[in-house]
Amino acid sequence: MSADPIPPDRADAFNKAIAAFHSWTIEENRDSRIEPEIVQRHSISAVCNFVEAFNDPMPDNVYQFLCWLAAEQSGAAPDNPSYASGATCLRALRDKYMARHEEQRKRERDRGD
Repeated sequence: MSADPIPPDRADAFNKAIAAFHSWTIEENRDSRIEPEIVQRHSISAVCNFVEAFNDPMPDNVYQFLCWLAAEQSGAAPDNPSYASGATCLRALRDKYMARHEEQRKRERDRGD
């Protein structure tokens, strides 16, 4: 873990990644297999990599939104309000979402859709 505080641009990128994940999961017209890119073309998973070393606390509203998003996606909420825990949570939600859509595509291929 980093002893330095999280840089503001990384905290901002993480906040945008959470918002992008939420939009991605509710927008029906978007290709759900393509992960949106955040801030200078970084994927949600890349942004999680950028912040996972920081134990700084997320702002309350970001933490609460991520907890709500985890519940909406039937995932585990962050263990604590740190960016490190938030990154672990968001990555797990992203991976679960991608796996669900991969399974759906596999079923469609097997049926010949």
